[in-house]
Amino acid sequence: MRGSDRRKFLKATGAAITTVSLAGCGGDGGGGGDGGDSGGGDGGSGDGETAGDGSGGDGGSTGDGGGDGGGNSLDKIGMTAYVRGGSWITAYIEAARFYAEDQGIELDVRPNQQSAQKQVSDIREFANSDHDAILVGVWQTGAAEGAINQAIQGGTPVFATNADTSSSEIPLYVGFSNYDGGASSAEQMLNALEQQYPDKDTWRVLNVRGVQGNQSANQRSQGFLDVMAEQDRVEVVQTLNGEYARDVAQSTTQEWIQANGRVDGIYSGNLSMGLGVVGALRNLDMLASRGEEGHICLTQMDGSPEVNPLVGDGTIDAAVDQPNYFYNPIAMYYMREYVESGMDDSVIPEVGSEVTSDQLSIEPGQHKGVELWTEPIWEPGIMREQNGHPWFRTNSVVITQENYDQPFLWGNVWG
Repeated sequence: MRGSDRRKFLKATGAAITTVSLAGCGGDGGGGGDGGDSGGGDGGSGDGETAGDGSGGDGGSTGDGGGDGGGNSLDKIGMTAYVRGGSWITAYIEAARFYAEDQGIELDVRPNQQSAQKQVSDIREFANSDHDAILVGVWQTGAAEGAINQAIQGGTPVFATNADTSSSEIPLYVGFSNYDGGASSAEQMLNALEQQYPDKDTWRVLNVRGVQGNQSANQRSQGFLDVMAEQDRVEVVQTLNGEYARDVAQSTTQEWIQANGRVDGIYSGNLSMGLGVVGALRNLDMLASRGEEGHICLTQMDGSPEVNPLVGDGTIDAAVDQPNYFYNPIAMYYMREYVESGMDDSVIPEVGSEVTSDQLSIEPGQHKGVELWTEPIWEPGIMREQNGHPWFRTNSVVITQENYDQPFLWGNVWG
């Protein structure tokens, strides 16, 4: 049976078979692993305090595709994701819309409204209608697993981006590594400390982490701490819970320094907490630029329209950013190959391989007044396995004074 016929047959019969047995599946199964996060399923680093208020809409469609065209074609995609939270998530969603429009694909975006139940319902609706495939940025790692598996068993492939699913059945997940991002932030901290305080025997550092028990927060914190643990000259004097919130990080950091004295460096696990730390130091009259006397070295996860200029003026030494506007185009690139091949797993790069722009080219397009996707800042893509499925682990981007104003940074496009 040809791939397109198999999909139609499964959509007509398989969904009906699995609906009864899987109805009601939706508990959070955990999921583990080391997926992407920002603005996604677990809370991540959603940018609730910078410009923008979401995806520019709660649904609708983009492009001029036309349903199930009758062949092995990708004409219509259903997308369920968190769509509010500021400019980070706006870039993530809008890039999907732009790329779909350029490719002639109809993209039906539905916000999950921060509800796992709503996301499960939308996935089932997509699978039981004329959508050729589904994109998910999961709200809770394990909550949608049953609905995702049901869709796949019914003949509708599901790809994940930004926030991973615990389903082992999906063909591909696309996102960066929180752990690696934390480790990269630690390396940038070491560079900054060496330049600022070369003669000190011991550097005292604070770790401001996200919500306790949150998967992405755990990984970002642990990546930082593991690198620091290998350094004889570093003492991580305290880990503070900034709860992924600007106001909490500001008040918690300010109170700790008032009680315990200044430190040499502070790492923040997302952009909101990083801006909160800057606010705390400003309130304490301890904010100085790199190279100036009294400068406290600051590194963090995430750039943004507000963060990037602070890197430029030396307030923040470095920020480790994500290629968020590439996540969905990369997924849709492979999704099209997967659907048009009749759901042949061989079109997905093998786990253990490395993908570069020589093998994967996202066609540039004119949007937001710039030529998007011209600089492959995602490369190399390292193929790993996570939660039993392939993971296209994108690279991250270190923002410094040398590149803070570059047009390939999402915060300089969606500001």
